[in-house]
Amino acid sequence: MNAGQRRGRGALWRAVPLWAVPLWGLSIAVLAVGACAPPKPHWNVLVVTFDTTRADHIGAYGYQAARTPVVDRLAEEGVLFEQAIAPVPITLPSHSSLMTGKAPLAHGVRDNGLFALGEEQTTLAEILRDVGYRTAAAIGSFPLTAEFGLDQGFELFDDHLTSPYEDYYGQRVLPRERLFFEERRAARVNEAILPWLEEHADERFFIWLHYFDPHHPHEPPAPYDQLFAHRLYDGEIAYSDESLGSVLEHLERLGVADNTLVVFTSDHGEGRGEHDESTHSMLAYQSTLHVPLVIKVPDGQQGIRVSERVSTMDVVPTVLDLLGLEAPAGLQGLSLRSVIEGGEASWRSTRPIYAETLSPRLSRGWGELRALVADGKKYIHGPRPELFDLDLDPRELDDLFAEQPELAERMRGRLASYLVEHAASGLDASVPLDDEARRKLEALGYLQGSGERAGAIDERLRQDGDPPQDHAATTTVFSQARNLLFEGRALEAQGFIQELLRTDPENPFYLELLAQSKIRAGDSDGALEILRQLAALDGGYPPREKLLRLEASVLFMQGEPKRAYVKTDEAERLAPTADGQYRLALYAQQAGQERDATYYFEAALLLDPDFSPALVDLGIRRAIEGDLAQAEALLERALAADPFFARTHYNYAALLVQTDRLARAAAHFERAFQLRPDYLQARAARVEVLIDLGQLDEARAEAATLERRSPGSAESRNAQQLIAAAS
Repeated sequence: MNAGQRRGRGALWRAVPLWAVPLWGLSIAVLAVGACAPPKPHWNVLVVTFDTTRADHIGAYGYQAARTPVVDRLAEEGVLFEQAIAPVPITLPSHSSLMTGKAPLAHGVRDNGLFALGEEQTTLAEILRDVGYRTAAAIGSFPLTAEFGLDQGFELFDDHLTSPYEDYYGQRVLPRERLFFEERRAARVNEAILPWLEEHADERFFIWLHYFDPHHPHEPPAPYDQLFAHRLYDGEIAYSDESLGSVLEHLERLGVADNTLVVFTSDHGEGRGEHDESTHSMLAYQSTLHVPLVIKVPDGQQGIRVSERVSTMDVVPTVLDLLGLEAPAGLQGLSLRSVIEGGEASWRSTRPIYAETLSPRLSRGWGELRALVADGKKYIHGPRPELFDLDLDPRELDDLFAEQPELAERMRGRLASYLVEHAASGLDASVPLDDEARRKLEALGYLQGSGERAGAIDERLRQDGDPPQDHAATTTVFSQARNLLFEGRALEAQGFIQELLRTDPENPFYLELLAQSKIRAGDSDGALEILRQLAALDGGYPPREKLLRLEASVLFMQGEPKRAYVKTDEAERLAPTADGQYRLALYAQQAGQERDATYYFEAALLLDPDFSPALVDLGIRRAIEGDLAQAEALLERALAADPFFARTHYNYAALLVQTDRLARAAAHFERAFQLRPDYLQARAARVEVLIDLGQLDEARAEAATLERRSPGSAESRNAQQLIAAAS
């Protein structure tokens, strides 16, 4: 089993000295899980999850403005569930339920980062692997990486995520403290899985693909950024839909599409301003719990729409039933096979469906919410309980709790009984939260608390703490500020941050965000002043090492690498990290201390042998020293650790030029600007290599592209001069 790959980052170009740039009703038992005979029928299984995707933003669900032809066609050729409900509006626990068929209170994962799916849990991948399936997954964001347990049962679990260490012009830049999760686009998720699919297309396979794109911040790639300029969320869903289409076309080309069971769903929706919630995780309304669910069975019923409410926990028992496999004991999900095959529902309409979000308490210190949907009614329990009639009021605008207290009490009793019946006694799936995980969780606003180990959850109905509903608007302002920062609109972001600080002047999360905005606005002195205010607070956040690293980043921006070095060194003594050691190397390099820089690059690799930036820079240093064999070995390690990062391809191409392997060099220069279309140096270098290869027409075409992308730039002028000289 692949335990997952490290995330790394990781550029030379020939216009400077070659090595100078530092740089996703139980079934009828037919076959027992674990038996040797193959399951019947011999279908492949493809599960695709779009992150953060509301059902009412898919064309097949009636959204006229959608551009989702691939999902719409799946619905036409399969079964669409109109009222699918996710058990949690949070990525990791919802996917854990999707892959185990259990409610969070049975598998133990309750929030992102603070929990991991335990080895005692059985996933769909493990069940299918044990009956002979080849299994592979590629995911698109940090909350689902292997360290959180969803890699169980996958022989390939590609969680390789990247973040840039250079700007769009290929220039080295010190990485800022990132505002958002490490993630990768859907196309790169596809790239990670399609070679494996090619290799195993003649075997029974199970593939899970997770596209993170619809998650905020909303930044769809071209042309969706223009086609959906005022509806970027829809643009990211449209882009994900196109990416799914690419995979389905690949299945067609390989001749296995007609033999593949396809499940499409989402982990949760998005508030988009409803109930004052712009994103998700804090509230338990249908805006973040109602998700799409489409199942296409080979030669199955087509165009069926199911109005019964179902849960995404039903996916595992349904897939197993369709394959003729027995579901494990203890699942809360039910098989939907009867309706998929055009029959009546095998479950009663009064079936209770459970949902929860404990994140408001675990990550913010507010109250928690648990919900039960039954008989068309929905009861939400928490510090301020609510009751809704979903059939009459699907947007949950009319709270019936005070009007119908007897119904509310009955629903409360059913919810309490559900906890007693399904909770796993004494289950503790919490994990320690390290600094890197904390940083990434804070980055999307998922974590605003101590971040200590959560421990076993007390599975009872609680009403303590602040009602999360009262904080939704503040959370929305916080999210708006972060989005503005992401978009580079730092001064506008400061207005929202000041609004937050007026309500809570010493909130360390708000102050940290203000420091970030000042850095982005170029106000380094203002940023340092805010960091000093943070240091004077006695709340345990941010930890001292984080403050030191932030201060070092500001000092480096101010042109003081020596002082930045001292601050980073102090932080590293408190909590050493590969990234910290790498920064020390950069500071030493800036100060001309080349031997120290080499030491710190090597120290980074001792902490993380797959840390691409250090691999690349060490490769460059070895090349400078004349050890081209060692340089090539280091750069090839960097390529293996991070095959989707342009800078690694650029430097490897430069080495290939140095060793007269021009055709391979041209291919890697091309790969660099395929990954980063505005990588000017890579395009310019490829022009020169093409000329050396005698491919003048192709060189002219490349030079013309360079001029269109960057008219009059030094790179373009140099390329034109080379073309003229060679003509």
